[in-house]
Amino acid sequence: MTPLPSLFVLVAGLTMALSGFLLFQVQPMLARYILPWFGGSATTWTVCVLFFQLSLLLGYSYAHLVARLLGPRARVAIHLAIVAISLATLPITPSEGFRPPDADYPTWRILVLLSACVGLPYFVLSTTTPLVQNWLAFAGSATPSRLFALSNFGSFLGLISYPLVVDLYLPTDSQTWGWSAAYVVYAVLISAFGLLVAFVARNAPETAVPEPSTMADAAARSAPGSFPLWFALSTFGSISLLAITNYITSYVSVNPFLWILPLSLYLLSFVVAFARPSLYRPGLFGLLYAAALAFNFFTATNLGIDNAFGVIVVNLVCFALCCMVCQGELARRQPAPEQLTLFYLTLAAGGAAGGVFVSLVAPLIFPDYWELPLGLIGVGVIHIMLNRRRGEARRLAPQGLAMPVAVVLAAAFALYTELFEGDELVDRHRNFYGVLKVEELDADEPKWRRHIMVQAGENQGEQLLDPAKRNRATCDFGPASGIGRALASLQRRQPDGVRLGIVGLGAGMLVSQGRPMDSFRYYELNPTVTDFARQHFTFLADARSSVDVIHGDGRLALERELKAAGSREFDLLHIDAFRGNAPPAHLMTKEAFDVYFQHLRKGGVLAVTSHNDYYDASSLFRGMAELAGAQVRWLPPARGVDCERSVGFALFSRDPAFFADAGISPGGWEDKSDSKTVWTDQRSSLMSLMVWAR
Repeated sequence: MTPLPSLFVLVAGLTMALSGFLLFQVQPMLARYILPWFGGSATTWTVCVLFFQLSLLLGYSYAHLVARLLGPRARVAIHLAIVAISLATLPITPSEGFRPPDADYPTWRILVLLSACVGLPYFVLSTTTPLVQNWLAFAGSATPSRLFALSNFGSFLGLISYPLVVDLYLPTDSQTWGWSAAYVVYAVLISAFGLLVAFVARNAPETAVPEPSTMADAAARSAPGSFPLWFALSTFGSISLLAITNYITSYVSVNPFLWILPLSLYLLSFVVAFARPSLYRPGLFGLLYAAALAFNFFTATNLGIDNAFGVIVVNLVCFALCCMVCQGELARRQPAPEQLTLFYLTLAAGGAAGGVFVSLVAPLIFPDYWELPLGLIGVGVIHIMLNRRRGEARRLAPQGLAMPVAVVLAAAFALYTELFEGDELVDRHRNFYGVLKVEELDADEPKWRRHIMVQAGENQGEQLLDPAKRNRATCDFGPASGIGRALASLQRRQPDGVRLGIVGLGAGMLVSQGRPMDSFRYYELNPTVTDFARQHFTFLADARSSVDVIHGDGRLALERELKAAGSREFDLLHIDAFRGNAPPAHLMTKEAFDVYFQHLRKGGVLAVTSHNDYYDASSLFRGMAELAGAQVRWLPPARGVDCERSVGFALFSRDPAFFADAGISPGGWEDKSDSKTVWTDQRSSLMSLMVWAR
């Protein structure tokens, strides 16, 4: 076979690398852009991934059909016309008109938003891998699938560069405009490559059939039985990817960096497996994955690792080996060039099936993140089946025995954790915003028996069940806490009543400190939180103050109220909507603080809850106070508080007299520094607040 001209291969390689880069950089970019519009929920990312997986399936379906039904020149002409049309949809910056007016139907709103903003460009990009490889095969390449690794390497660079470079240094609007400019470059490259293919096609029959692959076992890899395996490996790999992402972000935060880590490992496994298929040795990787699988689910028991970072590392190592098993087995079964479009179509279908299951089906049928053991253990079962088919289970006894034992142990550990560990479960519900639980603690001690609300591993409020103590605020909301001291000071200064606004309801503990003349207005994103607060806690029912609960994202609701009716004239506005220890970015920007201070009366107080386990927001608090023209004081967790994870409070006020009256003097900051950080809606990164060591 005549070697392809170097220009031909160069243009093809650049096109595939850039398409991969753009395909995967736009995913965290747009998810990050719209995250504040949907309350900072981790599920925003999984729904975005679902959209991109479905778009990829649509693109691969198109590539497969045109490769089967049209000749080379017709394929090029139609595709370049679609590329030209897609340029008219740029830039991909989401319009403010897509901001949701309420908390209803978030999944479908995200899918519609992404379809309108990036649907056609993403569709075009998704066709690149199968189409370019098909065009290469037509032009005479014997192994066009080797460029699949180049595409995945570009994807890996696109992903990893986002949190480390793009999100750190560019405002969000600049990010989307920069991506749009890069897409224009891609359009030029794919058009140039298409014209080269059309030129070659002028001197070749339209029905030309590429030569079969010279790779060993091509016929066996293209056997009819390969199709279900392609689909199953892709499906369970996708389930594992999304499930592991949900799991680790629930431990720490909704952080683009933690979105990208699992997806980067997923892509890197494609790069390694398809660039050098010989590196994957089923026996060795099966043994490693078996050990990681069993240990991973062991860490979830009460005998395992009691450290969030440790748990995340163990899960990511297990997932990386899971990916190598999936992609390694797929690389061993990649077909001859003329069947590549079907191969990629099947992989896309499996990926989309996994995405649909995790994003749409699992929340309806599973009350918790049970798709995680399903995905990881499912890959182990597939490995066992493949080993039996190859006869390696008998030939390599340790490797062959390890995976069945690991699957049984992993399933046993998962069941043990669900059925026998932890406190008594009172209620549990899962929706778009995550898994919310109510648990009963100290059931055998009547004086201390209590209910606790938990979401994303965080205590959302608790209540003693003893009738004589049930209206006592425990944990971080007692009279000695930062928020308790602020409220008590305002009540002393204003005997006629205090108006409070609170973003984040939880169990409603703070209302227990209210007086008949006080009023509380809660803003709660998750309707299930309100249901549980009324069904399993009595703070709202026993409240002496008037209480209103408004559903929807707190910042968006405050913005709407400001435009519709003006300031609420709160005496105290409390931001208490943290998730997984992380400051919610959209609630901590200059624009958000502008809204907060407009809703405060003159001399009012803004209180912000802060967890400093993995993020230290001290510099952010100081920077935002300076920008708002306010003073800020840090109140650390109250000593002796009966709470697993105590929190501190940052109190802001433009009235110096408030701090003097409350007896709050300037104290030491957690970071022992005076540096300042400012976030805006266009520029904010949790990476700047990460605590790497204590």
